Amino acid sequence: MTGLPEAQEVPRRRGGRRVAMVFVIVVVIVAILGVALWLADGLIRGIAQDSVEDVLESKLPGDVEAELDVAIGGGLFLPQAISGEFSEVTVTTEDAVANGIPFDLVATAHGVPLDENAAIDHVSAVVSGGEDAANALLVLGGADPDLSLGDGTLSYEQSTSILGMTVGYTLVTEPEAHGDSVTLTPVDVEVASSFGNLDLTGLVNRLLGGEPLSVCVASSLPEGISVDAIDVTSREVALTLSADDVPRSGPDLASRGTCDAG
Repeated sequence: MTGLPEAQEVPRRRGGRRVAMVFVIVVVIVAILGVALWLADGLIRGIAQDSVEDVLESKLPGDVEAELDVAIGGGLFLPQAISGEFSEVTVTTEDAVANGIPFDLVATAHGVPLDENAAIDHVSAVVSGGEDAANALLVLGGADPDLSLGDGTLSYEQSTSILGMTVGYTLVTEPEAHGDSVTLTPVDVEVASSFGNLDLTGLVNRLLGGEPLSVCVASSLPEGISVDAIDVTSREVALTLSADDVPRSGPDLASRGTCDAG
């Protein structure tokens, strides 16, 4: 009698594939959650930015018209919100108007707390505009002549009396920022017209060799704001401003700065 065939060992399914499958599922779930959190972060960030825009626009003075664009940077929104501080917030406006004078603004705040009673670590801004903006910020005193923009220069018309004749001229200056003031250093003189044999060399030399004119700009800005740089082209003037420890509610717009004497 033929013996029964030996029982064949049934191959066991290895658990490695199942573990791999579970691992893949976990990775996919984590990836989906990551995308969902990223989308939620972007959604909450957008809502927050819109809210900040509305609050800032509601606090603008009555003589200022501007549409503000707020961008909250510094990485993911939610971790920053949990920490109680945003590392960077940028406010931009184009074609804004203040007292009928158009201007553009880009302001970046670093270390912006959620606590309304705390202060922002540092704010830097660039304000730019045309000749009207230059004349509004730089008040020369006296008759306050109108400034004209040039390539790196600001010029204005003046007159003087020589031998009983009124001589008109345009003084071309190079501006330089000094925190609370801007100095205008003469670099060229353009006499308005010819006066025959009248020698105006002495006048020109005197004007070019004179002390720079110091113009206080702090009195035109909220207290605590420093003018760090001034750049001029034939089309616009741009002032770079900065301030430290700014109240989160913003600087007191009714309080103006002062310039050091001398």
